[in-house]
Amino acid sequence: MSINDRNLISKDSFYHEKQRKQLCLLHSLNNLFQEEKFNKHDLDKICEELDQSTWLNPHRSWLGLGDYDANVLMAVLDKEGYTCTWFDSRMSASSIDHNNVFGYIFNVPSESFFPFMKKRHWFCVIRTENNYFYNLDSKLSSPSKISNFEQFTDRLLAQGNTLILIKFPNINE
Repeated sequence: MSINDRNLISKDSFYHEKQRKQLCLLHSLNNLFQEEKFNKHDLDKICEELDQSTWLNPHRSWLGLGDYDANVLMAVLDKEGYTCTWFDSRMSASSIDHNNVFGYIFNVPSESFFPFMKKRHWFCVIRTENNYFYNLDSKLSSPSKISNFEQFTDRLLAQGNTLILIKFPNINE
């Protein structure tokens, strides 16, 4: 879905997958593209391409519930022609050139059933043509409009979280 198509979408008509298991990266990707573009099998296959180990693969949960790492995100988007750029958290979000960005993927801490296990959660933010930003976190009951993207992002980055900018494919290549 292009940014122009996103302009026609109302908050209630966003494609928005809800959290299942530890599949937040899968949900983030599908929410980013505004369709069920990928499934668990697709991401598991990428994990196996990155590391031949199918049982204890370092790019996903050994329980087979998801919990995919950044390498999987980057490999999936690379296959689609998109570029992932880690945003320097020392910079203000006001320095982002939004014209080159297809979407925003955040990685934040997440509660775990086991206190000794540190978990992370992926979620995406998309921008409409009218420069409205929406949080499509799979843990939210519905998409949430972000009133000030720069403040939202700077606050998350100040807490030690990560932002990955998903850049549009280069059409000239």
